[in-house]
Amino acid sequence: MKRITRKIKRLQTFALIFDILFIILGLIAFFYLFSILVEPEVITEVVNTTYNFGGITLTSRDVNFILTLLVGYLVVFIPIAVANGKKLLDKTNVEINEWDYRTQFLYAAFAFFTGNIGALVFRILAGIEIVRIVEADRAERLEARRKRKEESKELMDSQHDLEAMNRRNFIMQIVRIAVTYTFLTLVALFIILPFYWMILTSLKTHHELSTATSPRLFIELSEAQWVNFKVALTRFDFWRYMWNTIAVGILSMLGTVFTTILAAFAFSRLEFKGREFIFSLLLATMMIPGELYTITNYITVSDLGWIETWYALIFPFMTSVFYIFFLRQTFKQIPNSLYQAARVDGCSDFKYLLRVMLPVAKPTIITIVILSAIGSWNAYIWPQLVASEKKNWLISVALRSTSFTVGTGSDARPVYNLQLAATTLVTVPLLIVFFALKKYIMSGIGRSGTKG
Repeated sequence: MKRITRKIKRLQTFALIFDILFIILGLIAFFYLFSILVEPEVITEVVNTTYNFGGITLTSRDVNFILTLLVGYLVVFIPIAVANGKKLLDKTNVEINEWDYRTQFLYAAFAFFTGNIGALVFRILAGIEIVRIVEADRAERLEARRKRKEESKELMDSQHDLEAMNRRNFIMQIVRIAVTYTFLTLVALFIILPFYWMILTSLKTHHELSTATSPRLFIELSEAQWVNFKVALTRFDFWRYMWNTIAVGILSMLGTVFTTILAAFAFSRLEFKGREFIFSLLLATMMIPGELYTITNYITVSDLGWIETWYALIFPFMTSVFYIFFLRQTFKQIPNSLYQAARVDGCSDFKYLLRVMLPVAKPTIITIVILSAIGSWNAYIWPQLVASEKKNWLISVALRSTSFTVGTGSDARPVYNLQLAATTLVTVPLLIVFFALKKYIMSGIGRSGTKG
């Protein structure tokens, strides 16, 4: 296969620049329109007003329609731009794939429908250049194959049998792929449906959610109530709860990583009496449901005077037996002879840990960092138990508190559209982190030797 030429690289780079410019313009337009949305005086009401843009009058439905289109554009094109940027920067990507020109023409079609003329032109030029190289390479291979067939009749017959066999294998492979992807598509739909329902509900009105006898699976683009997200951000101390969650998550994650690294190193490399017995006892605690620790942990933090403080939210979760076992498995894969050689050279245990073991175990440590942060982000039962005052609420507690209700006492009713709008704002960062760092998670799990 032919190598990617500098001309193709330049054309793809220019197209990517135009894509990034349009994404920036889309973000600016979205945040501007979002910022001018008029909030209702009563959170359960719907505002119907008009907006004037240099002599152009738009209704609330028009603005909602434009915002929905912008969100759809950004959701599609930001991942595409990131993937194209990684592909251009990937030094191992040096050969032209036969599907590359189809991809370029597909991106060109996207650019046409979004009005990105610059990207459209450069994508078409890049696709044409790739087609020219692919066709030339294909012609050379066909000519070489024709010459080989002419050289030997036996080779020609065997080639015919091989092609027949390849056709059968190809058909079976197509069937296997079709079955596999059909199953994966059904599983993906089953997983995506709750997220879709969460986003759809967050864009509906409170009146519809309260009175509709049969909920709708689809709404018109102009019916999307983007003001719900603005109300969730501005009316309920959302940023304070987010700050509490981020601060607690970072501090508990740092403590977890620190204790996990030291404990995993001790159980994998240091020789001391009772090491395996102590580690077995720690593993045995994994068989006990975490809810059983709640009462004893509460009594402990209460005796220490930590109720209604961040200490109760951070310190009880600064250790994890599972993460210790997780990292220990990675450390055990490092040859012990390397440790003995380092000791002979005068290297201390701490220096060996920093210079040898941590760099080798980097993927696993990154996985622990991500999973620990996500666990702190999603915590609900314990933060609700030890931090009932509003100033100490985490976002998980605030989502189920009186912040997203109307009325008081027995007349209090949840405002589901605002509650799910805030839930969407909390969920999106986790999804971004997962998709951005999923290769580190998979790499860490693979190196640890664990499955599941």
